[in-house]
Amino acid sequence: MIDSEHSSARLPLLNKLLFTADHIGLQSISYFRQQWVLFFLAPPAMEGVARVPDASLLGFDIDARVLAGFLIFAGRFIDAFTDPLIGWWSDRTRSRWGRRIPFVLFSTPFYVIFGALIWFLPTEGSSWWNALYFVLMLELFFTAATMSSGALEALVPELTRTANERMHVVCLIFLFAVAGAGLGLVMGGFIKDAYGFQIAGTFFAALALVFRYLSLRAVWRRAPRDITPAQVPFWRGFKDTLRNSQFIAFLPTFVMFTTGVGILQGWVPFFAVGVLLQDKDGVASSFLSMSVIAGVVVAGIVIWMLFSAGRVTKRRVYGVCLVASGLVFPLTGLTGLALPGSLLLQGLAFMFIAGMPMAAVFLLPKGLTADIADYDALVRGERREAMFYATQNFFEKLTYALPPLLLSLVLQLGDSAENPLGIRLAPLLAGALVLVGFTLWPRYRLPDTINRETVTQAGLMRQAA
Repeated sequence: MIDSEHSSARLPLLNKLLFTADHIGLQSISYFRQQWVLFFLAPPAMEGVARVPDASLLGFDIDARVLAGFLIFAGRFIDAFTDPLIGWWSDRTRSRWGRRIPFVLFSTPFYVIFGALIWFLPTEGSSWWNALYFVLMLELFFTAATMSSGALEALVPELTRTANERMHVVCLIFLFAVAGAGLGLVMGGFIKDAYGFQIAGTFFAALALVFRYLSLRAVWRRAPRDITPAQVPFWRGFKDTLRNSQFIAFLPTFVMFTTGVGILQGWVPFFAVGVLLQDKDGVASSFLSMSVIAGVVVAGIVIWMLFSAGRVTKRRVYGVCLVASGLVFPLTGLTGLALPGSLLLQGLAFMFIAGMPMAAVFLLPKGLTADIADYDALVRGERREAMFYATQNFFEKLTYALPPLLLSLVLQLGDSAENPLGIRLAPLLAGALVLVGFTLWPRYRLPDTINRETVTQAGLMRQAA
């Protein structure tokens, strides 16, 4: 990692554990929402009535599920524009608590409250009031989440100053993120079936609150307070971020990867009902998600061992996982077409295989972005971690807003046991998006250790200048 005269003291193990454990709450509330929100607003006909109405635009009839997908897209699209502004604000903040802590401290309660209120629609049945309320709560949730989570995320490069320590923190984040995803995806289905969406949403919001403040407590006295706030104006800082060649090589891959994964997350309940013929969609979806998490854990352990042995680099592992994801995601749509036997067992097997390359999503992006931020600081002499994370989130959200809308459109081709064409084609779309993103990855050349010598050897100092 980059050398710095402001290097912070090494974090004790307990502080690292508590700091990274935030991802249990963060990922559980996130993955529960991503998997179930489209199903919640517009379930299959046999599961209940849509909570948003059908619509008409310019003489065209719009199905309730397409409208729901558009509402989720709109919330994400609007939210994307707040990320660079909040990141720029955080980089420039001067306080006795440093640049990041005030954002986490004061925005977290709103992040949690609005995260729960998403699931408490004002009326029963189909209503435009539900649609308006949902967009408002979703947008307030996203804004508060950006202020709280974005600032905490920007502490990763500030708190880790060596390659080993950063990889240690990133690996702990991976473990806790997997645990959080397991809670949201697996436990969420059981809670939803037993108590309903409102109780499940409130439970995960409360979990997010507890782990966020535990994380904040762990770094309260250790977060750097002496880093000079960035002075660059917003638009110049935003453009400088987009001029970083390594950031531009990384960003599209991450955006398209998470978009593909987002499609699969929202697709699981429809897959359980329409292809696997399961009458308890929550329980079946939980088992499918459990299989995905198992694949992630197995691959993550292998990746961790390879890193510990010094046999691989982040660049190589991430590239391999991108290609593997693009090839294996479509396999899930083939369940029951070629092999005899239990549909559920086939689905579990395919989901396990699809989960393995997803380990890269949990394990590597935070470390890659931290390396890019260090590279930028080496070149420009000014630390702008939050701006990089925020700009990444900006473009990620612009594209990640698409999965519910894309999924709702694909499902128009068929979302039932009698006609599952749309359900079978959705994983093919997810894989194709990942492969499109991979096309720019060969341009990423940063080494795992960032200093003037290694960056010069990679041929990037002259390019950056």
